[in-house]
Amino acid sequence: MVLRIMVKDKNFYKRISKIGLKNRWKKQHEKVKINKILTKEKMAINAYLCGDGWISARKDKNKAIHYEIKFFIDDFYLAKRIVGLFKKEFNLSPKIIFKRGCYHVQIKNKPACLNLLNLGNYRCKTWNIPKIKNNLLLIEWIKCFFDCESNVDVKRKLIQVKSTHNDGLKDICSRLKTLSINSKVYGPYQPKNKKHSAYSILLINGKDLLTYKNLINFYHPIKKKKLDSIS
Repeated sequence: MVLRIMVKDKNFYKRISKIGLKNRWKKQHEKVKINKILTKEKMAINAYLCGDGWISARKDKNKAIHYEIKFFIDDFYLAKRIVGLFKKEFNLSPKIIFKRGCYHVQIKNKPACLNLLNLGNYRCKTWNIPKIKNNLLLIEWIKCFFDCESNVDVKRKLIQVKSTHNDGLKDICSRLKTLSINSKVYGPYQPKNKKHSAYSILLINGKDLLTYKNLINFYHPIKKKKLDSIS
C-alpha cells in the first residue's frame, strides 16, 4: 500500500519542482568540458556566432536566467560542422532544425554560454575578434566568419564582405594585412531607406584573392567551389 500525504503549503510543491530542475541541470552541466585555453574549435564557434549566430543570457519575469546559443546556417554541412565543434570543445551536441529556409543549430547550456561570452561581444554592430597572436587561430576565425558573411563573385574575381559593423571590417582588414593579404574597406554607405542601418564593404581581389585561397579558403562547400574555380 502506498501512503500519500497531501501538503497544504502551496509553495512546497514549487520548491520541490525547483530543486528537481536544479538537480537535472546540475547533472547536465557536470558533463560539460571547459577548456581554459583558446582552442581552434572555440575560435571557430566564436566566428560563426559573430557571423550568423546569437547568444543570450536573459532573465524571465521570475528572474530566472536562461542561457541559449543559436546559429542560422544556410548549408547543412556547416550546420553539422558546428555540432562537431561543440562536441569536441564542450562535449555537447546541439540540435539541428530546418526552419524557414535555413538550418537552426541550437543548444541551451549555462557553462558553454558563459565561456563563450568571456571571449567578447557578439552583437551585429559590436562583435570583435578575440585577442590572439597565433596566426593559425586567426586564419581559423577569418575562415569561419567568411563562411557566414562573405560572397564570392567568380566573374569579377573578388570576395566581398558586407557588414553594418564598420570598425569590425577595418579590424579584419588589419588582421589580413598581418597575413600578407591586402584588402580594402569601403563605406559606410547609408541605404535609401533610412530605417536600414548603414553598411560597409570589405573587398579582396587580384593577387591577394589567390593568396587568400591558398592560405585561408572556406569550409562552406559552395563558396569553396567558387573560389577554387578562380585562377
